[in-house]
Amino acid sequence: MVSTQILKRKKKEVENLRKLFSNNGVYLFDYRGLNVSEFEDLRNRVKKVGANVKVIKDRIAIKYFEGQKEKHGRELFNGPIAVAYAEENFVEVAKIIVDFEKDNKNIKIKSGFIEDTFVDVNKVREVAKLPNKEQLIAQVAFSVAMPLKKFGMSLSAPLKNFVVLLNNLKDKREKEKNNG
Repeated sequence: MVSTQILKRKKKEVENLRKLFSNNGVYLFDYRGLNVSEFEDLRNRVKKVGANVKVIKDRIAIKYFEGQKEKHGRELFNGPIAVAYAEENFVEVAKIIVDFEKDNKNIKIKSGFIEDTFVDVNKVREVAKLPNKEQLIAQVAFSVAMPLKKFGMSLSAPLKNFVVLLNNLKDKREKEKNNG
């Protein structure tokens, strides 16, 4: 007979998974073959961008997904699975996981959830190719500033051309006086 303490603990674990999967970016990967120092290296890389890595139990994950609208479960959780998750910097986390997979063949990205939408491994790799938040802000600022700069240059161009024309005219008259 299952004790009430075990049931409470398992319900708490399921609730913790609910919080985990509510993050904007959650990436599932098989970590078999990683030794402790490699796993800690990955965890430290992910923590640098304000995210986390956690090993999750298959049965608890399956129990969590049984209560969800979307049906995921045994096909995702059939072996040791870890998740890297972040609320804000989920693009950077995807980059870290994909780069780590390239450098270390002992992990295999399985799938993920981006803003509550299930994505396969190919979509995770596409997200990893996106520019990070700072790069996007810089691109937006550049795309806003450049047309303004060009507009200012086009407004000042006739004035510059007029000044150049006057200088050329002055130089031509000085040459005529000196030759004439």
